[in-house]
Amino acid sequence: MSNRMLYAGLAIISAVVFMAIFAPFIAPYDPTKSTGDVLQPPSAEHIMGTDNLGRDIFSRVVYGARVVLIVVFSASLLSMLVGVPLGLISGYYGGKLDRVLSMIMDSLYAFPSLILAIAIAAVLGPSVFNAMVAIAVVYIPTYFRMIRGQTLSIKTRLFVEAAKVSGASNARILRKYIFPNVATTVIVVFSLSVADAIITEAGLSFLGFIVTAPTPDWGFDLSSGKPYLPAGYWWMITFPGLMVMLLSLGFALVGEALSEKYLAREER
Repeated sequence: MSNRMLYAGLAIISAVVFMAIFAPFIAPYDPTKSTGDVLQPPSAEHIMGTDNLGRDIFSRVVYGARVVLIVVFSASLLSMLVGVPLGLISGYYGGKLDRVLSMIMDSLYAFPSLILAIAIAAVLGPSVFNAMVAIAVVYIPTYFRMIRGQTLSIKTRLFVEAAKVSGASNARILRKYIFPNVATTVIVVFSLSVADAIITEAGLSFLGFIVTAPTPDWGFDLSSGKPYLPAGYWWMITFPGLMVMLLSLGFALVGEALSEKYLAREER
């Protein structure tokens, strides 16, 4: 079952990444320009229909993948690069540093991720870079808590004690003995945090904190299509919403599959 989940998740992610990379060759129309067909339902000419300005929704979905992937991957990498070292240092050294860092991270973790991201983005202002920073800050505590817990357990093991006795420096112990044993956890947390970050990115974009018209983005297109839903123009929000759900599902499947494999290995 874990292998099936992994392959299914990787297939979804690969398809979206392929779509984003080769968007100019896949999209049949310019996503920012009108085709002249306003509010047309899905058809052979426009497989996902057109929006209120006559723009092809399929083309906007294809190009919108670029913004989503850039923001989500950059934010997740940034949060990992900050959260993992802090978790290693806090768990290994302990003491006052551990208590201060834990208090800060617990305070951040107490806020719902989307609410915290909105608050940070509102302070920084709407832009792609600021959205990356806002999302990254939200997920730093997740990496910190997981890595700190793992480090607290690993630092008491015999091979770490042996490294200390042999004269290895703290930096070497963290780099050569502890980090390799938490690397699997980092990969699992990364996959699951990306899945959640996709939803957060869509929420920020929906509220106008990432891109402005006419830049294509799934969350922004959801916001643009929302007023037209009561009139029966369902396709304006259906397809961008499906893409958000599908990509998030892909990363969630990968994360769950890796988590099951990791737990199975630990039990053995």
